Amino acid sequence: MGTRWYAIDEVDDAFFDTAPLRHARSVDIPFPAEQTWAALTGDEVSSWTKGMHELRWTSPRPFGVGTTREINMNGNFVLRERFYRWEEGRRKTFTGVAATRSIFRHLIEDYVVEPTPEGSRFSWRFAAELRRPWSFFAGPLDRFFFAPTGRSHIDGLRDHMLSRAAGSGVAYTVKGH
Repeated sequence: MGTRWYAIDEVDDAFFDTAPLRHARSVDIPFPAEQTWAALTGDEVSSWTKGMHELRWTSPRPFGVGTTREINMNGNFVLRERFYRWEEGRRKTFTGVAATRSIFRHLIEDYVVEPTPEGSRFSWRFAAELRRPWSFFAGPLDRFFFAPTGRSHIDGLRDHMLSRAAGSGVAYTVKGH
């Protein structure tokens, strides 16, 4: 028997202002923006994000508008995403398109990488609306799953990059050091 997929209604940037569930977070990274972007578009995102088992790009490189990927989360939950914005090296935004559980009515995430004097800043936004009956449990789901997963994804990037740099023997020059 094949996997059953549930459609997620696609949305655009306007949804960030109206979504019932919203998060925004930024972290300063002591590496140049190009390296931060490379980490975010690589294949290792699942290695530092809590609850994520595997990320699989389903579009060939080079990535751009229309790029797709699948994220395998805890509980054998798989999410399909499509990027409707791709500004290479700077910004990418996706909307959820399907999932193996009928949890999301709408889902969107935005990633922005900007250079700073000390390296780069990674900013992330998440917005979602859950389907019933999940919407009745939005508060606990957000508190115990969505928010911690988002924090681990954003905050874990810095530590991941630092550990990769230390383990590879590659010398990174950070301004001011």
